[in-house]
Amino acid sequence: MPGNNSDGETKKKKGDWDPASMHKAVQKVLSNEISARRAAELYQVPRTTLNDRISAIKNSKEVSIKPVMGRFHKTFSSEHEEILAEHVKDLANRLMPLNKQEFLRLAFQLAEKLKLPHQFNKEKMLAGKNYYYAFMKRHSDLSLRTAESTSLMRAVGFNRPQVERFFEGLENLMQKFNFTPYKIWNCDETGVSIVQKHAKVLATKNQR
Repeated sequence: MPGNNSDGETKKKKGDWDPASMHKAVQKVLSNEISARRAAELYQVPRTTLNDRISAIKNSKEVSIKPVMGRFHKTFSSEHEEILAEHVKDLANRLMPLNKQEFLRLAFQLAEKLKLPHQFNKEKMLAGKNYYYAFMKRHSDLSLRTAESTSLMRAVGFNRPQVERFFEGLENLMQKFNFTPYKIWNCDETGVSIVQKHAKVLATKNQR
């Protein structure tokens, strides 16, 4: 059952008010037609919430007239988060995937750069695990997994100019020394690992 607060106002459940009524109340107060107290009573909206909206408008801040449920608010807009997701995918495609810690640091830096209000950890300069799980749920095409072990030099060097350079060098050696088949040996790195171990990283699902 709703009760009364010390000012005699009827207590409402959080978010239990009409956005249209709040909009009218804000307009009436800003136009100096009635007081905030009277507007709250007349339009049946919480006076504290009404005062918060009016104060924000007077300070040129962005204001939402709709009720906000819960303590946590979304930090990034859909557009900003899509850019973040595409950046994560791009890094993975460039063989530079982010691990979870690096992603959380990137999200924090983005919020700070855009001067967005957030509840990330400013001491550790990291976004929180709640944001991480929510982000991954919204972007189901991404997953956290162990990257396939690949030689760092092989990954960096496997591009068209480097491959062409290798075969040009091989051709020059063959012409210079005229190797016969029995002098050509096939060797691998068995027993001598040159492969880097990876932590789990963010990448598009089914990407190796």
